[in-house]
Amino acid sequence: MVKAAKRTKLSTDHKVTEYFTVRKSIRKTKIQVLREQQRSLEALIRSETEEGLEFSYIDGKGRGVFASKNFEKGDFVVEYSGDFISLIEANEREEQYAQDETTGCFMYYFKYKDQTFCIDATQETGKLGRLINHSRTSSNLYTKTVLVDGLPRLVLLAKESIKRGQELLYDYGDRSRESIKHHPWLKY
Repeated sequence: MVKAAKRTKLSTDHKVTEYFTVRKSIRKTKIQVLREQQRSLEALIRSETEEGLEFSYIDGKGRGVFASKNFEKGDFVVEYSGDFISLIEANEREEQYAQDETTGCFMYYFKYKDQTFCIDATQETGKLGRLINHSRTSSNLYTKTVLVDGLPRLVLLAKESIKRGQELLYDYGDRSRESIKHHPWLKY
């Protein structure tokens, strides 16, 4: 006679987590990454950081800004800061600046949410964003509008990896015939 094996009923009331530890993902969603990048940009703008920059005189060009550290593609480099003014005031200031040939004009017009704004960085403040030169063909920076405390601000980000010692350049974007007539260097 063969003895029957005693069978025990398997309980199905257990959870997998009783047997295995729960592994949580450390991956972030695209929205989380974008929010973190936005908060980081806002903090850099509010702190008015200008780390890794130095200016120097360039023969035939005037002042220019150079990297004193390496920047990686997408890194914040500097804010283009100045007076945030209305278009009416911008036009008045441009007329005023045109009266004095010794005064440069550092007006930056840009669109944000279908509205045109102007940042006037003509006044010498020691901020380096206003001294970054133009290059249509060799730019290593690009501009981005970042909303901070309800106001659009302009930042310059690395378009590519930038090595220490390189001149920082971005395309001013001005293609008007009148501007090129008076400033032929805008073609390059």
